[in-house]
Amino acid sequence: MVSETKSTSSSRRRLLTAALAILTLFALALLAWGLLRPSDDAWERLQRGGALRVAVDPSFPPFDDVGADGQLVGFDIDLARELGRRLSVPVEFKAIAFDGLVDAVIADKADVVISAFPLDPRLTKDVRFSQPYFEGGLVLVTREDSTVAGPEDLVGRRVAVEWGSLGDAWARSHGLDILRQETAADALNAVVIGEADAAPVDAVTAALSSAPDLHIHTPPLESDPYVIVLPLHAPKLADAVDDALAEIMADGTWERLVRMHF
Repeated sequence: MVSETKSTSSSRRRLLTAALAILTLFALALLAWGLLRPSDDAWERLQRGGALRVAVDPSFPPFDDVGADGQLVGFDIDLARELGRRLSVPVEFKAIAFDGLVDAVIADKADVVISAFPLDPRLTKDVRFSQPYFEGGLVLVTREDSTVAGPEDLVGRRVAVEWGSLGDAWARSHGLDILRQETAADALNAVVIGEADAAPVDAVTAALSSAPDLHIHTPPLESDPYVIVLPLHAPKLADAVDDALAEIMADGTWERLVRMHF
């Protein structure tokens, strides 16, 4: 009887020791996870009253430019200010050359890049992207009264392109009758005066055109969406930016900014 009691007591001690060891390991694992888990530093700093640091390359009007008074102007600049207003934080701009924009976010010198930055899947291991806010890809432009409803109607028609451009390559790949021009603006003018039936040009040039009676077809022939670049470990900031962008696009603000700058 004594032997059974000792055996039972020993078994209980072993079970308690094992349970304690497991709990200790679990507690250590939780501690390590809490210490190693990447924190959303950018978002936390904004919640403490910090400014949203926006990196821009002010050399790409009408998105990013320097006005006559030396102040930053452009679509992206006003978009950034609108984001700041909706996030209830001040905005601080940092002028950086385009090839240094992503590095500025990685090095924590900026919280976001808002600078007509095209979505690049190769960078997703280093940064994260917002939802697209502008389509900068290749679009088809025709006259308003054209019977061309889309690219499928271009066979047997003349297409004006900028020499050596993406539109030129697209037209060649589709075996179309091509009228080459010096610039994308010249290609659009060829459509206006009736020398060509359509022109595949970049969406920015199409949006900037002051030529009357032109129709920009959607969807784009080739997509090149512009996005906001954010730190890789900034899920709260990314969600807040996406929510604000969705509001901006839904309530007419985005269209107002487009009309202001294009």
